[in-house]
Formats: sequence, structure tokens, C-alpha cells
Amino acid sequence: MKSNGIPFVLFLLLSLNSALAQSWSWSTVPANQIALNAQGLTSLCRAQSEEIWIGTDAGLVLYSNQQFAVVPSLAGQYIRCMLWDSLNATLWVGTDGGGLFSKAGNVWTQVFPQSQVGPPESRIQSLALHQGSLWVGGAEKGLFKRDGSAWQQFNALTTAGQLPFSSVNALLSAGSGLWVATQTNGLYRLLDQGGFTYLSVDSGLPANHVQSLHWQDPYVWIGHSGTQSNNHLSRYHTQQKTIDIFSPATGFPAFRQVYAFAEDSAGRIWIGSHLSDFPLAYFDGQGFIGISEFASGFIASPIKALLLDSLQSVWVGHFGGLSVNTLLPTSIHEPDLNSNLLPYPNPFVEVLHIPVESEQGFWELINMRGETVAKGLGNTISGTQLESGVYLLKYGGAKGKVKTALTFRKND
Repeated sequence: MKSNGIPFVLFLLLSLNSALAQSWSWSTVPANQIALNAQGLTSLCRAQSEEIWIGTDAGLVLYSNQQFAVVPSLAGQYIRCMLWDSLNATLWVGTDGGGLFSKAGNVWTQVFPQSQVGPPESRIQSLALHQGSLWVGGAEKGLFKRDGSAWQQFNALTTAGQLPFSSVNALLSAGSGLWVATQTNGLYRLLDQGGFTYLSVDSGLPANHVQSLHWQDPYVWIGHSGTQSNNHLSRYHTQQKTIDIFSPATGFPAFRQVYAFAEDSAGRIWIGSHLSDFPLAYFDGQGFIGISEFASGFIASPIKALLLDSLQSVWVGHFGGLSVNTLLPTSIHEPDLNSNLLPYPNPFVEVLHIPVESEQGFWELINMRGETVAKGLGNTISGTQLESGVYLLKYGGAKGKVKTALTFRKND
């Protein structure tokens, strides 16, 4: 695997709503600078050590040791989902058209879930480990269970289950059962003792199109899509068997097309969506705190994947690329400029030379708390009075435009 050496570009995001104002700093890199010809990110997976696997619509990428590395074996593949099996030290990767890939050690293997009715399933949309077995959700042929090298298929046309679904968007192993999110048939729960239960709009769900799932005992968080309503977020209490719907009608933000969940160490549920009041938000137990997409250049619509790393940084995979709410330890520069011709050192110690393109020479330096620490006119900035750290530089561009894509680090 060869590193493409693409650095992160740092942006500043200010998140505001009526309940809370908080500053966030974001590192962002476009999808096509992660994988060649990629237009967006589709999945994220944390594996051993600090490895982060990044799925795109044009291949698989590993972020490790502060570098991105493209996986040649999966170049051009549309990555739908990923799963890390820590017990067997195996990474599973589901693709749209290429079947299922596994990585054990340095060996990649391609397999296709075998169907009882027609060709094998090639479009893999979801993965889960449950009771020691790998479960695979397909886009066309339903649910599969893998024991060793044998496959068992569950849909209406097989002898295994009589379950009336052919497309499985998400799988969740939790609460003594396997939860199965379907494209048009609601939410199923395959019980460990046998049989299943079923939730649909008739049970109180806002939609039968279930897109994403997350377990927070005793709740199953449910993301929906596929309808024009703003009622695409719900929560099922597994003990009381009640359903909460979060929508403007009940005093909450509008959520539409909820694709991703993540939970941080504080128990906050992060929600990634599309066409919502906030493409990124978190639930703190009382209400939702929204991260505005347009607050300060944060591009996150639609969000397809969320992940919390070991430092509790939030990784956001969206159709624009990848955003992380911390500074990753990579080199930093503006990607639109030729790095060999940049007229400034980075890191800088004493004097920073600004590539000013306007006669006024306006500039402003912002720290990672969102505070303006220095501003003025001219072509240079003295760093002698600045604390060590990372800063966002806003400066006057050509034709009166203001640029905010340069970042600088001052070392100790």
C-alpha cells in the first residue's frame, strides 16, 4: 500500500443553537484527495491500535502513522460497510458489486454470500457479529449467516426464515437478539431463543424504511429515510416497548435521512443525517445540540458515517470528504497552492509572511478556541508574542475575497 501523503486542511467550526454555544476545530480533507476519483466517504471503521479504515465510493484507504494509504486490491470498489472482528483480528469490507472482502494479516480474500435462489449476493450493505457468527445484509437477497465457510440465507424465498425482506440496510447485535433494518419492511429482531419480533409504522415507527441503528441500553436508536417527512429519528425502549419520535412536532429539530450514529465516552449520541436542520448533532440526554453545516466552512452533507477514535475525536464521513474535530498530526498547507512555492514557513517561529493578494493586506489570526488573537494590515505577522499551537489565518484575497484555508503551527 502506497501512501498518497495528502495532508489535512484545518478549518474552524462554531456550533450554535438556542441551548448551547460551543467552539469546535475541524480538520477536513476532500474525498478525491483521499482516494483517486472518490466523490465521498461511505463508511469508517476503527481497527487495532490507531488504525482507521476509510471507505469511499472509489476504494478503501487506511489512515495510520499520520498517513493515508490506498488499498490496491480494492481500488475502484464502492465500499458500503466495514466491520472489525477483534477476536479473529480480521477486517470485513462490504462492497457494492464486488461482494465481501476480508483481511487477515496482510492477506485479502474475496467471498460472495451464497444464495439458495439465484446467483450469490454481490451488493453488501451491512455487517454484524452475533453469537460468534458473521451476519451479512445484502441489497438484493436478504440476510446471510456465515458459519465457517457455509452460508445460510434468510428471506421469504428460502427455507431458513420466511422473513419478507430482500434489502438489509443495517444490522445490530444487542439485547439478546439481532436487529435487522430493512429497506421497506420496518425493523426485525431475530430472537436468540428462536422466532422474531417486528416493528413498523403500525407499531409506531415514523417510517418502514430503516436506514441505521445504534444500541444504548435499554434503547435502540433508529434512523429512517425514504419519505418526505421530518420524522426520521426514533428510539425504541426494549423493556417498556415504547417508541419515541424526535420531530419538530414534539419540539425537536427536523431530522431527515439519518444514516449514521456514534456514542462518545460521555454517553452522548452523535447523529449524522442529510436534509436536516443540522447534518451533525448530538443528544446529551436532554436535547439535541446541532453543528451547523455552514457555520465556518464545515462541509458535512450528507453524512454517511461517524466514528469516535481512542481520543474521543469525532470522525465524520460525508459526500464532501472527511472531517475530524481535532487537529491530526499531519503537515498542513493550503492544497490549492503549490507547496514548493509557498512563501511562508510552517511551522513558523518569529515572522510569518502572508501571500496577500489585495492592496489592503488584511489579515486575522484565530486560535482554536475561536478567539481572534491578532489582526492588522501588511504582509507579515510576528509570532514572538503568540502561544505555541495551531492558528487559522484569514487574509485578503484577489478582488476583495477573504480566504480562510491557511493554517499555521507555532512550535514551542
